[in-house]
Amino acid sequence: MNVSTRQMKAFLYLARLQSFTRAAEQLHITQAGLSAMMRDLEAQFDCRLFDRTTRVVSLTPAGAQLVPRIERMLAEFGDACLALGKITAHARRVLTVAVAPVVASSFLAEVCEHFGQAEPEVTVKLRDVNKERILKLVESGEVDVGFCAQPNPASATERLALFECHLLCIAKPGVLKLEPARDGGLPTTSWAELPSMPILASADPSQSLIDVYLEKIGRAHEERPAYESMPTIIAMAARGFGIGFVPSFALPTCLRLGVEVARLEQPSVPIDFFRITKKGREVPRLVEPFVASLVAVAHRVGVAR
Repeated sequence: MNVSTRQMKAFLYLARLQSFTRAAEQLHITQAGLSAMMRDLEAQFDCRLFDRTTRVVSLTPAGAQLVPRIERMLAEFGDACLALGKITAHARRVLTVAVAPVVASSFLAEVCEHFGQAEPEVTVKLRDVNKERILKLVESGEVDVGFCAQPNPASATERLALFECHLLCIAKPGVLKLEPARDGGLPTTSWAELPSMPILASADPSQSLIDVYLEKIGRAHEERPAYESMPTIIAMAARGFGIGFVPSFALPTCLRLGVEVARLEQPSVPIDFFRITKKGREVPRLVEPFVASLVAVAHRVGVAR
């Protein structure tokens, strides 16, 4: 059986008005079209629903029994459409975002504030998780978008580079050999001038990138503590337990914790920061204005080059 809501509505109009002419006018269809719809409906139910004469159209006993049932079905269908519409409207006003904890604590609050000025009706739901978890949340569709630096390849996601960060060296104030800041930016230091203090290493796979440069100055294989959390490295450096290396997206956190910060040069180390979305899924409308806010704030606070 394949009864459409259009047929059910036409049936109710005809039952109430008892006239093909008036029912067809109300439905904005021809009488012939209405008659065809009712014949098809009767064929599907395998019984007559109307007694037709030249002047009067009246319900048969079977048709009379069908009226309250169809009224109830259409009412329930209308309620379901209304409920789904509310759910969809709410979903359009929520943006779910996944970022690493250090990014979240560093400048994402300011990004959300900036975004909120452009989209005041939208709620941002933030998930602060590690890089691997960001990719899994995007792949599963649990979040609309993720942001991270140097993401590992993942076949189910698409990456878009947003801006370039740079690698910073951090230490307790007074420890680093600094070159004066240029154009109001951060002071710089070189790999060759790193102080002979313990290196606070990261357990993240990105440490391998840093080790390439440490190898050139003979310090890649030193005994060193390794930490899972970048905020821990920053806190330990602030207390003089060693020197650390962090991407510039951690700069606001570094400044709040009072560490000395310098951009590493000779050579400098670029680090790309990416937007991550699910492959094959239409990017939600709210992602682009959020990205615009993120890029604007990243440049304003010195995260992006």
